[in-house]
Amino acid sequence: MRALRRAFTLIELLVVIAIIAVLIALLLPAVQSAREAARRIQCTNNLKQLGLAFHNYLNAHNSLPPGRIWAPRPGKSSTDFPTIFSGVQNTTWFILMLPLIEQTNLANSFNFTLGAEGYYGPGLAPAAGFFANSTVSATKISSFQCPSDRDEHFQINPGYQGGVLSGPILTKGNYAVSWGNTDWGQNYSSDLGAQYMRSAFGHAGNISIASITDGTSNTVFTAEVLQGQTNDIRGVMWSIVPGGSSFMTRFTPNGLKDYLNLTNGGDYLNNDPGLFCTSEPVQQLPCFPGASDRGAFSGARSRHPGGINVGMGDGSVRFMKNTINAPIWIGLNTIAGGEVISADAY
Repeated sequence: MRALRRAFTLIELLVVIAIIAVLIALLLPAVQSAREAARRIQCTNNLKQLGLAFHNYLNAHNSLPPGRIWAPRPGKSSTDFPTIFSGVQNTTWFILMLPLIEQTNLANSFNFTLGAEGYYGPGLAPAAGFFANSTVSATKISSFQCPSDRDEHFQINPGYQGGVLSGPILTKGNYAVSWGNTDWGQNYSSDLGAQYMRSAFGHAGNISIASITDGTSNTVFTAEVLQGQTNDIRGVMWSIVPGGSSFMTRFTPNGLKDYLNLTNGGDYLNNDPGLFCTSEPVQQLPCFPGASDRGAFSGARSRHPGGINVGMGDGSVRFMKNTINAPIWIGLNTIAGGEVISADAY
């Protein structure tokens, strides 16, 4: 009698392995897609919570938080317009929102007199607040991290001015407010002229619901930004610089074409090489230095396929495609532009 065979042949094992490999190859994209969908939902929830916080701030103060707290420097004229590390508080909208996102302890620990960057005063260095508030700015806030992006920190390049500003290490996030079709200087820049269109945030502040005549459901408050490398300022919500706590609409979402056609190909950041800009085209973060503090600008960007999440003024969150028409994108970020925008345009 023939003995019964109790094992697989090599060919049978190879066939089974090949079938398993094919099934994994078919299922892996679906699994990755499901994971990204879950990350995008978490990102959407973060923006919704921020939208609720904005409305709580409105109820308490009858206006939105200003893009930054600042004033002319002591001894300067009323037309003085200080920029970064130049002697004013430079506290961002984000820090004003801390009590409304259940971070009251952080808000109480922040020295608002010195601010995020500090000011000139008796016995004080220009960047006194940058150091005094470094414990607060080193704190990671999970609701400002989009799970689709990497988690980075920021440190001023140790090679800059002998490393005198390189001590503090700041955390980063992924949500910034809209400063409109402009640069960091907004209407304080002379090169924009009639191109400047006011958004819900910026240097001026005092934006109430009544000021948003386009309607809150038609106005973008917040959008996603990406976190750059350690010496790249993008993603630092504690800072007033473009790509940190603010974005501009001269680029469409994830775009590189400047609507004003002045500077194309990447975010246009501070003119000190290696200070705020580390270009990473592969990471969707191209940039180049050369801008004055006022002339710098940065676009809204995300790692979600096809577009970005944005928080609207009414608290809703919408997905804006990369293919959105530039004038539509600009119109959605103005508060009193008078545009008529169809919902199917984005």
